[in-house]
Amino acid sequence: MNKKYAMRKILLGIILSLWNINLLAVDAGWINSFTGNSDGYTIERGNEIVSTTVFSILQVNDIISINNAQDSIEIYLNGGEQSVQINQQNSPFKITENAKVSATDLWIWMKQNFHDWQQLTQLYTINSQDINMPLLSNIVEPVALIAQDRNLYLQWQGGQPPYTIEVQKRLDSISSKNSSITMVKMDKIRFETNSSYRVKILDSEGQSFIGGFRTVEATQIPVYQAILNSKLPIEIIKTFKTLEAVWLTKQNNGEWIFEAYQQIAPFNTYQPAKLLQDSLAHGQNTHIRRGIRG
Repeated sequence: MNKKYAMRKILLGIILSLWNINLLAVDAGWINSFTGNSDGYTIERGNEIVSTTVFSILQVNDIISINNAQDSIEIYLNGGEQSVQINQQNSPFKITENAKVSATDLWIWMKQNFHDWQQLTQLYTINSQDINMPLLSNIVEPVALIAQDRNLYLQWQGGQPPYTIEVQKRLDSISSKNSSITMVKMDKIRFETNSSYRVKILDSEGQSFIGGFRTVEATQIPVYQAILNSKLPIEIIKTFKTLEAVWLTKQNNGEWIFEAYQQIAPFNTYQPAKLLQDSLAHGQNTHIRRGIRG
């Protein structure tokens, strides 16, 4: 009997310990950007050291320290309502209880897409010198683009510069440009609904790539309702657009990857968007077709 009682007491202690740990794990926000290298910062969480990466989730009671005087880190607290710049003057910075995030559907969605962004933006390698555009190489579903008057952002890999890029409807050229690098912003094009278009790239050595996409009405694009019903602070629109692009790439077997790329391409000075843009352009969308939750 005493042994049974002792065992129950031990089990109860373990359960209470786990419960207390869970209570302490209160989300507060995320790391939005930082200068320098990750080793210029220390993030303490109890007895653990948390790695410094963009879009990492921060918790109440985390302590952030700046190791190098010239570095700074930007974090968002209260689910994005409060921006804090941490530098040598206010380091170490402790995240307090009043910075916590309410566990809403939107925050749960954001956390999942923070995680998926980190998966998608892992380092990639280019293994071929042939011209290839993974954005238009989805073998599961033809990629879709919203039909409207818009600039078209294109990015590829391989080949030898300079390049000639041509957008065609049927076999008619509707826009063309030259580029010395493997990306280009085409001048505004009037895309018609329910039509097929092709992108042709020719390099200086005669290699070529041809890939296609179809245009659809704006009402056909998937939309996450929690975003529609939320009033987003203007300061974090780029964050939400980046996370929305992550979410969009997961829908319908990669059908919306090309559109997702178009939506974040204008934010190429925002580090998380730029990293996602490059990853999608170099074929990281293959992770999505291997089972990232949608």
